[in-house]
Amino acid sequence: MMNSRLLVLGCRGQVGRLLVQRAIAQGVVFEAFDLPELDIKDEAAIDRTVAAFAPTHILNAAAYNAVDRAEDEPEAAFSTNAIGPARLALAARRVGAALVHYSSDYVFDGRTTNGFVEEDHPHPLSTYGQSKLLGDRAVEAIWERTYILRTAWVFAPGGNNFVSRLIALADRGVPLRFVDDQWGTPTYAADLVDATFALLLREAPFGLYHAVGSRVCTPFEWARSALAIARPDTSVTPVPATAFSTRAPRPQRSILRNARLMALGIAMPDGLARLSDYFETPEAP
Repeated sequence: MMNSRLLVLGCRGQVGRLLVQRAIAQGVVFEAFDLPELDIKDEAAIDRTVAAFAPTHILNAAAYNAVDRAEDEPEAAFSTNAIGPARLALAARRVGAALVHYSSDYVFDGRTTNGFVEEDHPHPLSTYGQSKLLGDRAVEAIWERTYILRTAWVFAPGGNNFVSRLIALADRGVPLRFVDDQWGTPTYAADLVDATFALLLREAPFGLYHAVGSRVCTPFEWARSALAIARPDTSVTPVPATAFSTRAPRPQRSILRNARLMALGIAMPDGLARLSDYFETPEAP
């Protein structure tokens, strides 16, 4: 990526922090922002920043991820997940920068047995999923030089994620009960960043890609695997999804298949196999 200039949005999130680390490691010129210094909903601020820095690539890891709260705050969800990315796409188009936009498995309804590939028709069940789908469609329609990476169940050391919350509950002595009849694909954030840079370094075709860990599991299986490493004396109980009441509906089989990445020879590792790396990192609980 010689002579590249990366603009990273959402730089203090799980993925954003690792994008910055990778840029530093590769000696790439970059600028990185998060709230409050730059809000992707602020069109004027985005335009000023992009015009001043003149990036060759804009990497958007900023998002509204409060799935349940989005049901009561739809305006906030759509502003950040759809309107903000659309403004980034317009700004990217003005300077000719490639855009990387991260999306979600929640654009699908989970009614599948084989998993969803990129060509499958989305059908989100929640406001959050609807906002992410609108963002996908907006950036795709506005700027042809865009990579959309749909991912799922992302976790990284030092982040607020399933594993960090699990360990916090275990350390408080809370009885651990996790759903064992919903399925998804845990994705180690470092692997998602690896896939991102693989696409950029290869100058791969623009478009939509699924980028998730290769292991399909339930939250119970994920919890059990994490506890076996970090808190082996702690037990966890499997329960049905009906044991919990959530504001937003969840897809039952939230399974993405990395068909287009695989066609390029880009592999995504088993997320559960990356738990050892997670816990060996100093930032992990």
